[in-house]
Amino acid sequence: MTAARRIAWVVLLLAVLGVLAVVYAYDRLEHPRRPPVPAGRTTVLFPPKTSTKQIFERLAKEGVIQDARLAEIYYRVYRSGTRLQAGEYQFDRPMPIDEIINRMGKGEVVQYTIVVPEGLTEEETFELFWSRGIGGPEAFTRALTETELLPGLTTGVNDLEGFLFPETYVVTRTTSARQIVDSMVAQFRKNFTPDLREKARQLGFTPRQAVILASIIEKESAIKSEGPLIAAVYWNRLRKNMRLQADPTVSYALKRDGRWTGTLHRSDYTYASPYNTYANDGLPPGPICNPGLAALKAALSPAKTDFLYFVADTTGGHTFTRTYEEHLEAIATAHHLREAGAQSPAPAATPEPTPARSL
Repeated sequence: MTAARRIAWVVLLLAVLGVLAVVYAYDRLEHPRRPPVPAGRTTVLFPPKTSTKQIFERLAKEGVIQDARLAEIYYRVYRSGTRLQAGEYQFDRPMPIDEIINRMGKGEVVQYTIVVPEGLTEEETFELFWSRGIGGPEAFTRALTETELLPGLTTGVNDLEGFLFPETYVVTRTTSARQIVDSMVAQFRKNFTPDLREKARQLGFTPRQAVILASIIEKESAIKSEGPLIAAVYWNRLRKNMRLQADPTVSYALKRDGRWTGTLHRSDYTYASPYNTYANDGLPPGPICNPGLAALKAALSPAKTDFLYFVADTTGGHTFTRTYEEHLEAIATAHHLREAGAQSPAPAATPEPTPARSL
Protein backbone atom coordinates (compact mmCIF):
# COMPACT_ATOMS: atom_id res chain seq x y z
CA MET A 1 0.00 0.00 0.00
CA THR A 2 1.42 3.30 -1.04
CA ALA A 3 1.94 6.16 1.41
CA ALA A 4 -0.74 8.22 -0.30
CA ARG A 5 -3.25 5.43 0.06
CA ARG A 6 -2.40 4.95 3.73
CA ILE A 7 -2.92 8.67 4.35
CA ALA A 8 -6.26 8.53 2.56
CA TRP A 9 -7.39 5.63 4.76
CA VAL A 10 -6.32 7.45 7.91
CA VAL A 11 -8.20 10.57 6.83
CA LEU A 12 -11.28 8.49 6.06
CA LEU A 13 -11.05 6.71 9.38
CA LEU A 14 -10.74 9.99 11.25
CA ALA A 15 -13.70 11.37 9.35
CA VAL A 16 -15.80 8.34 10.23
CA LEU A 17 -14.76 8.58 13.87
CA GLY A 18 -15.61 12.28 13.83
CA VAL A 19 -19.05 11.59 12.43
CA LEU A 20 -19.61 8.86 14.99
CA ALA A 21 -18.52 11.25 17.77
CA VAL A 22 -20.93 13.91 16.57
CA VAL A 23 -23.75 11.35 16.30
CA TYR A 24 -22.97 10.04 19.79
CA ALA A 25 -22.78 13.54 21.26
CA TYR A 26 -26.03 14.59 19.62
CA ASP A 27 -27.71 11.39 20.82
CA ARG A 28 -26.58 12.16 24.37
CA LEU A 29 -27.97 15.67 24.05
CA GLU A 30 -31.28 14.67 22.51
CA HIS A 31 -31.74 11.47 24.51
CA PRO A 32 -29.97 12.10 27.81
CA ARG A 33 -29.80 9.33 30.38
CA ARG A 34 -31.73 9.78 33.57
CA PRO A 35 -29.77 12.06 35.88
CA PRO A 36 -28.83 11.11 39.44
CA VAL A 37 -31.60 13.44 40.66
CA PRO A 38 -35.25 12.32 40.77
CA ALA A 39 -37.06 12.39 37.44
CA GLY A 40 -39.89 14.85 37.02
CA ARG A 41 -40.12 18.59 36.49
CA THR A 42 -38.01 21.40 37.83
CA THR A 43 -38.35 25.16 37.69
CA VAL A 44 -35.27 27.25 36.97
CA LEU A 45 -34.96 31.04 37.05
CA PHE A 46 -32.40 32.69 34.77
CA PRO A 47 -31.99 36.36 35.70
CA PRO A 48 -31.21 38.91 32.96
CA LYS A 49 -27.58 38.85 31.77
CA THR A 50 -27.10 35.17 32.70
CA SER A 51 -24.33 33.90 30.40
CA THR A 52 -24.75 30.93 28.05
CA LYS A 53 -22.19 28.99 30.05
CA GLN A 54 -24.06 29.67 33.28
CA ILE A 55 -27.35 28.59 31.69
CA PHE A 56 -26.07 25.17 30.72
CA GLU A 57 -24.17 24.71 33.96
CA ARG A 58 -27.37 25.39 35.88
CA LEU A 59 -29.34 23.00 33.66
CA ALA A 60 -26.77 20.29 34.30
CA LYS A 61 -26.89 20.93 38.04
CA GLU A 62 -30.68 20.60 37.97
CA GLY A 63 -30.47 17.31 36.05
CA VAL A 64 -32.09 18.67 32.89
CA ILE A 65 -29.01 17.86 30.78
CA GLN A 66 -26.03 15.61 31.43
CA ASP A 67 -23.06 17.52 30.04
CA ALA A 68 -22.99 21.31 30.29
CA ARG A 69 -19.85 21.71 28.17
CA LEU A 70 -21.17 19.48 25.38
CA ALA A 71 -24.49 21.32 25.39
CA GLU A 72 -22.78 24.71 25.18
CA ILE A 73 -20.60 23.56 22.24
CA TYR A 74 -23.66 22.25 20.41
CA TYR A 75 -25.51 25.51 21.00
CA ARG A 76 -22.62 27.68 19.77
CA VAL A 77 -21.98 25.55 16.66
CA TYR A 78 -25.53 24.75 15.56
CA ARG A 79 -28.05 26.98 17.40
CA SER A 80 -26.29 30.25 18.18
CA GLY A 81 -28.85 32.10 16.04
CA THR A 82 -31.50 31.36 18.67
CA ARG A 83 -31.23 33.88 21.50
CA LEU A 84 -31.83 32.34 24.93
CA GLN A 85 -34.17 34.60 26.87
CA ALA A 86 -34.03 35.27 30.60
CA GLY A 87 -36.90 34.25 32.83
CA GLU A 88 -38.33 31.38 34.85
CA TYR A 89 -38.76 28.11 32.98
CA GLN A 90 -40.13 24.69 33.70
CA PHE A 91 -38.13 21.72 32.38
CA ASP A 92 -38.40 17.95 32.46
CA ARG A 93 -35.53 15.95 33.94
CA PRO A 94 -33.95 15.00 31.55
CA MET A 95 -34.90 16.96 28.44
CA PRO A 96 -33.62 17.05 24.79
CA ILE A 97 -31.28 19.95 24.05
CA ASP A 98 -33.22 21.27 21.06
CA GLU A 99 -36.45 21.35 23.07
CA ILE A 100 -34.67 23.35 25.76
CA ILE A 101 -33.26 25.82 23.25
CA ASN A 102 -36.62 26.15 21.46
CA ARG A 103 -38.43 26.85 24.73
CA MET A 104 -35.94 29.46 25.88
CA GLY A 105 -35.73 30.97 22.41
CA LYS A 106 -39.49 31.54 22.37
CA GLY A 107 -39.47 32.86 25.93
CA GLU A 108 -42.04 30.30 27.10
CA VAL A 109 -41.65 31.31 30.74
CA VAL A 110 -43.76 30.22 33.69
CA GLN A 111 -46.81 32.46 34.10
CA TYR A 112 -48.69 33.26 37.30
CA THR A 113 -52.36 34.18 37.47
CA ILE A 114 -52.98 36.66 40.29
CA VAL A 115 -56.61 37.41 41.15
CA VAL A 116 -56.92 40.83 42.79
CA PRO A 117 -60.31 41.10 44.53
CA GLU A 118 -62.18 44.33 45.14
CA GLY A 119 -61.63 46.27 48.33
CA LEU A 120 -57.96 45.64 49.06
CA THR A 121 -55.61 48.41 50.11
CA GLU A 122 -52.46 49.06 48.11
CA GLU A 123 -50.36 47.02 50.54
CA GLU A 124 -52.80 44.10 50.56
CA THR A 125 -52.90 44.20 46.76
CA PHE A 126 -49.15 44.15 46.33
CA GLU A 127 -48.73 41.40 48.90
CA LEU A 128 -50.58 39.09 46.50
CA PHE A 129 -47.67 39.55 44.09
CA TRP A 130 -44.63 39.63 46.33
CA SER A 131 -45.87 36.61 48.30
CA ARG A 132 -45.38 34.72 45.01
CA GLY A 133 -41.86 36.07 44.61
CA ILE A 134 -42.84 38.78 42.14
CA GLY A 135 -41.46 42.21 42.94
CA GLY A 136 -41.11 43.23 46.57
CA PRO A 137 -42.28 45.83 49.11
CA GLU A 138 -39.66 48.43 48.21
CA ALA A 139 -40.20 48.07 44.45
CA PHE A 140 -43.96 48.40 44.78
CA THR A 141 -43.63 51.38 47.12
CA ARG A 142 -41.58 53.16 44.47
CA ALA A 143 -43.98 52.21 41.67
CA LEU A 144 -46.96 53.42 43.68
CA THR A 145 -45.67 56.98 43.53
CA GLU A 146 -45.82 57.04 39.72
CA THR A 147 -48.88 59.30 39.79
CA GLU A 148 -48.10 60.60 36.31
CA LEU A 149 -49.75 57.39 35.09
CA LEU A 150 -53.07 59.13 35.80
CA PRO A 151 -52.64 62.73 34.71
CA GLY A 152 -55.39 64.95 36.01
CA LEU A 153 -56.83 62.36 38.38
CA THR A 154 -54.13 62.30 41.03
CA THR A 155 -53.18 65.96 41.20
CA GLY A 156 -51.83 66.91 44.60
CA VAL A 157 -51.44 63.34 45.89
CA ASN A 158 -48.39 61.16 46.17
CA ASP A 159 -49.68 57.63 45.58
CA LEU A 160 -52.13 55.60 43.51
CA GLU A 161 -54.28 54.16 46.29
CA GLY A 162 -57.77 53.66 44.86
CA PHE A 163 -56.63 53.41 41.23
CA LEU A 164 -55.20 49.86 41.28
CA PHE A 165 -58.09 48.21 39.51
CA PRO A 166 -59.24 44.80 40.84
CA GLU A 167 -58.81 42.29 38.03
CA THR A 168 -57.09 39.02 37.11
CA TYR A 169 -53.49 39.63 36.06
CA VAL A 170 -51.09 37.22 34.35
CA VAL A 171 -47.47 37.93 35.23
CA THR A 172 -44.09 36.24 35.27
CA ARG A 173 -41.33 36.14 37.84
CA THR A 174 -39.49 38.89 35.99
CA THR A 175 -42.48 41.23 35.60
CA SER A 176 -41.47 44.43 37.37
CA ALA A 177 -43.50 46.23 40.02
CA ARG A 178 -43.75 49.22 37.71
CA GLN A 179 -45.19 47.04 34.91
CA ILE A 180 -47.77 45.61 37.30
CA VAL A 181 -48.81 49.03 38.57
CA ASP A 182 -48.96 50.30 35.00
CA SER A 183 -51.28 47.41 34.04
CA MET A 184 -53.56 48.00 37.02
CA VAL A 185 -53.82 51.73 36.35
CA ALA A 186 -54.47 51.00 32.67
CA GLN A 187 -57.38 48.78 33.71
CA PHE A 188 -58.75 51.61 35.83
CA ARG A 189 -58.57 54.01 32.88
CA LYS A 190 -60.35 51.44 30.73
CA ASN A 191 -63.19 50.89 33.24
CA PHE A 192 -63.65 54.47 34.42
CA THR A 193 -65.32 55.38 31.16
CA PRO A 194 -66.20 58.84 29.80
CA ASP A 195 -69.79 58.06 30.83
CA LEU A 196 -68.74 57.64 34.47
CA ARG A 197 -66.66 60.82 34.29
CA GLU A 198 -69.66 62.69 32.97
CA LYS A 199 -71.87 61.35 35.76
CA ALA A 200 -69.29 62.52 38.31
CA ARG A 201 -69.28 65.97 36.72
CA GLN A 202 -73.06 66.19 36.81
CA LEU A 203 -73.04 65.28 40.50
CA GLY A 204 -70.42 67.92 41.23
CA PHE A 205 -67.66 65.39 41.94
CA THR A 206 -64.17 65.13 40.53
CA PRO A 207 -63.15 61.64 39.36
CA ARG A 208 -60.93 61.34 42.44
CA GLN A 209 -63.83 62.18 44.76
CA ALA A 210 -65.90 59.54 43.00
CA VAL A 211 -63.17 56.98 43.67
CA ILE A 212 -63.00 58.01 47.33
CA LEU A 213 -66.74 57.53 47.80
CA ALA A 214 -66.65 54.27 45.82
CA SER A 215 -63.90 52.95 48.08
CA ILE A 216 -66.12 53.49 51.15
CA ILE A 217 -69.07 51.83 49.41
CA GLU A 218 -66.83 48.91 48.44
CA LYS A 219 -65.89 48.27 52.06
CA GLU A 220 -69.49 48.60 53.26
CA SER A 221 -71.29 46.52 50.62
CA ALA A 222 -70.73 42.80 51.14
CA ILE A 223 -73.86 42.36 49.01
CA LYS A 224 -73.16 44.20 45.75
CA SER A 225 -76.83 44.90 45.06
CA GLU A 226 -76.87 47.15 48.13
CA GLY A 227 -74.24 49.45 46.65
CA PRO A 228 -76.69 52.04 45.23
CA LEU A 229 -78.58 52.15 48.55
CA ILE A 230 -75.39 52.68 50.54
CA ALA A 231 -74.36 55.33 48.01
CA ALA A 232 -77.72 57.06 48.51
CA VAL A 233 -77.20 57.20 52.28
CA TYR A 234 -73.82 58.88 51.86
CA TRP A 235 -75.02 61.27 49.16
CA ASN A 236 -77.98 62.24 51.35
CA ARG A 237 -75.68 62.85 54.29
CA LEU A 238 -73.33 64.98 52.20
CA ARG A 239 -76.25 67.09 50.99
CA LYS A 240 -77.44 67.61 54.55
CA ASN A 241 -73.91 68.39 55.80
CA MET A 242 -74.02 65.33 58.03
CA ARG A 243 -70.83 63.42 58.70
CA LEU A 244 -70.52 60.16 56.79
CA GLN A 245 -69.67 58.18 59.93
CA ALA A 246 -68.40 55.20 57.96
CA ASP A 247 -66.72 52.50 60.04
CA PRO A 248 -64.30 51.44 57.29
CA THR A 249 -62.72 54.89 57.30
CA VAL A 250 -61.86 54.46 60.98
CA SER A 251 -60.38 51.01 60.33
CA TYR A 252 -58.32 52.42 57.48
CA ALA A 253 -57.06 55.30 59.61
CA LEU A 254 -55.89 52.87 62.28
CA LYS A 255 -54.26 50.55 59.72
CA ARG A 256 -52.54 53.48 58.04
CA ASP A 257 -50.99 54.50 61.36
CA GLY A 258 -50.11 50.96 62.41
CA ARG A 259 -52.65 50.90 65.24
CA TRP A 260 -55.20 48.41 63.93
CA THR A 261 -55.93 45.52 66.32
CA GLY A 262 -58.45 43.70 64.12
CA THR A 263 -61.55 45.03 65.89
CA LEU A 264 -63.12 48.45 66.17
CA HIS A 265 -63.71 49.74 69.69
CA ARG A 266 -65.96 52.57 70.78
CA SER A 267 -62.93 54.69 71.66
CA ASP A 268 -61.66 54.38 68.05
CA TYR A 269 -64.45 56.61 66.73
CA THR A 270 -62.69 59.65 68.16
CA TYR A 271 -59.30 58.68 66.72
CA ALA A 272 -57.54 61.78 65.37
CA SER A 273 -57.05 61.17 61.66
CA PRO A 274 -58.25 63.04 58.55
CA TYR A 275 -59.55 59.66 57.32
CA ASN A 276 -61.91 59.26 60.29
CA THR A 277 -65.33 60.33 58.99
CA TYR A 278 -66.76 60.25 62.50
CA ALA A 279 -64.36 63.03 63.50
CA ASN A 280 -64.31 65.02 60.22
CA ASP A 281 -66.82 66.46 57.80
CA GLY A 282 -67.12 65.37 54.19
CA LEU A 283 -65.05 62.81 52.34
CA PRO A 284 -61.70 61.56 53.64
CA PRO A 285 -58.61 62.95 51.87
CA GLY A 286 -58.14 59.83 49.76
CA PRO A 287 -59.54 56.38 48.89
CA ILE A 288 -59.47 53.78 51.65
CA CYS A 289 -59.18 50.82 49.26
CA ASN A 290 -59.22 49.98 45.56
CA PRO A 291 -62.88 49.73 44.52
CA GLY A 292 -64.26 47.60 41.73
CA LEU A 293 -66.51 48.62 38.88
CA ALA A 294 -69.76 47.89 40.75
CA ALA A 295 -68.80 50.26 43.57
CA LEU A 296 -67.70 52.95 41.11
CA LYS A 297 -71.02 52.71 39.30
CA ALA A 298 -72.96 52.73 42.58
CA ALA A 299 -71.15 55.85 43.80
CA LEU A 300 -72.29 57.71 40.68
CA SER A 301 -75.75 56.15 40.38
CA PRO A 302 -77.18 56.28 43.91
CA ALA A 303 -80.65 54.89 44.52
CA LYS A 304 -83.47 57.44 44.65
CA THR A 305 -84.28 57.21 48.34
CA ASP A 306 -84.19 59.38 51.44
CA PHE A 307 -82.42 56.82 53.66
CA LEU A 308 -79.91 58.36 56.08
CA TYR A 309 -78.91 55.35 58.16
CA PHE A 310 -78.06 51.68 57.82
CA VAL A 311 -76.94 48.95 60.18
CA ALA A 312 -75.65 45.44 59.53
CA ASP A 313 -78.34 42.79 59.82
CA THR A 314 -77.93 39.07 60.44
CA THR A 315 -77.90 38.04 56.76
CA GLY A 316 -74.71 39.79 55.66
CA GLY A 317 -76.66 42.78 54.41
CA HIS A 318 -78.04 45.93 56.01
CA THR A 319 -81.27 47.43 57.30
CA PHE A 320 -81.82 50.94 55.87
CA THR A 321 -83.83 53.59 57.71
CA ARG A 322 -84.84 57.23 57.30
CA THR A 323 -84.89 58.53 60.86
CA TYR A 324 -82.64 58.13 63.85
CA GLU A 325 -85.49 56.56 65.83
CA GLU A 326 -85.97 53.91 63.13
CA HIS A 327 -82.23 53.38 63.11
CA LEU A 328 -82.18 52.72 66.86
CA GLU A 329 -84.98 50.19 66.42
CA ALA A 330 -83.01 48.45 63.66
CA ILE A 331 -79.95 48.31 65.90
CA ALA A 332 -81.98 46.83 68.75
CA THR A 333 -83.50 44.23 66.43
CA ALA A 334 -80.12 43.20 65.04
CA HIS A 335 -78.67 43.01 68.53
CA HIS A 336 -81.58 40.88 69.74
CA LEU A 337 -81.25 38.46 66.81
CA ARG A 338 -77.55 38.05 67.40
CA GLU A 339 -78.12 37.33 71.06
CA ALA A 340 -80.73 34.79 70.03
CA GLY A 341 -78.10 32.98 67.97
CA ALA A 342 -78.66 34.17 64.42
CA GLN A 343 -76.41 32.24 62.06
CA SER A 344 -75.08 35.06 59.89
CA PRO A 345 -73.50 37.78 62.03
CA ALA A 346 -72.12 41.02 60.66
CA PRO A 347 -68.57 40.93 59.25
CA ALA A 348 -65.86 40.70 61.91
CA ALA A 349 -64.54 44.15 60.99
CA THR A 350 -67.88 45.73 61.91
CA PRO A 351 -68.32 46.36 65.66
CA GLU A 352 -71.46 45.58 67.57
CA PRO A 353 -73.88 48.45 66.85
CA THR A 354 -74.77 50.68 69.77
CA PRO A 355 -77.28 53.52 70.06
CA ALA A 356 -74.38 55.96 70.28
CA ARG A 357 -73.58 55.42 66.61
CA SER A 358 -75.31 57.26 63.78
CA LEU A 359 -74.73 54.52 61.22
